[in-house]
Amino acid sequence: MKFGTLVRLKSTDECVEAFNKVKKLGLESCQLVYKPENYTIEDAKFIKDAAEKCDVEISAFFAGFRDNYTAWDLKYDFRNAGLNSAAFGAERLKYLLGILPFLQELGVLDMIVHAGFVPNDPFAPEYAEMLCRVKLLAGRAKQHGINILFETGGESPITLLRLITELNTGNLFVNLDTGNLIMYGYGNPRDAVYTLGKYVRNMHAKDGLPPTDPYKIGKEVPIGEGFVDFERVFAGLNAIGYDRFVTIEREISGEKQTEDIEKGIKYIKNILENLKGKGE
Repeated sequence: MKFGTLVRLKSTDECVEAFNKVKKLGLESCQLVYKPENYTIEDAKFIKDAAEKCDVEISAFFAGFRDNYTAWDLKYDFRNAGLNSAAFGAERLKYLLGILPFLQELGVLDMIVHAGFVPNDPFAPEYAEMLCRVKLLAGRAKQHGINILFETGGESPITLLRLITELNTGNLFVNLDTGNLIMYGYGNPRDAVYTLGKYVRNMHAKDGLPPTDPYKIGKEVPIGEGFVDFERVFAGLNAIGYDRFVTIEREISGEKQTEDIEKGIKYIKNILENLKGKGE
């Protein structure tokens, strides 16, 4: 497995410093977060060149939205968090479509999205709307040779599996966020590995606590201090033959973030060594 973390760029001027920081952590890959007003081929070439010079592999592009209207809660985001938003969904879909030529030039074939809460009811009108929007995105992405990876969290794993298999475009996969599955209260990451199986193509190694307020997601905490059973998660990943990227995510900033990432890497590598010793 290749270890990495997230790199968030506000401008291309930060590329070299950001990628060098990844190398200083002893990591070899990253997921890239970059949200300019417009994506250009020139920026893609510049970022690709910087990553290659720093010897950092960009494993996936984490595509966000330009607006700041997501509440990150368990109430209003049902209608407002992603492509499902009646007010902002069309604008967000257009923004995601604009990323595709940039990614093709960048040479990164996996785009991760927070699609928004996917309704558990397969007959809900909102589910039909989600199907239509994702179908359009997946179809256009496929023309560019790009995969769409759903960030886990805002739905049960079986609901996400239903969405992927019903559309059956061949380029829909999963970015398994271990912390989100706990923090949103819809699943257990070990069970999600079993359910989603072959569709897991990248992952966020993140820890968290379950929600105790029906309107707020649970708290994110350093790896090893939450409810994620990483030993069972990685045993499950080994069982399905997953040998790709482990992207450490810590949703804070500054020196404490770096410290927690370093501790998280050691924690997970120790688990992998123990599993190797057990032959799992």
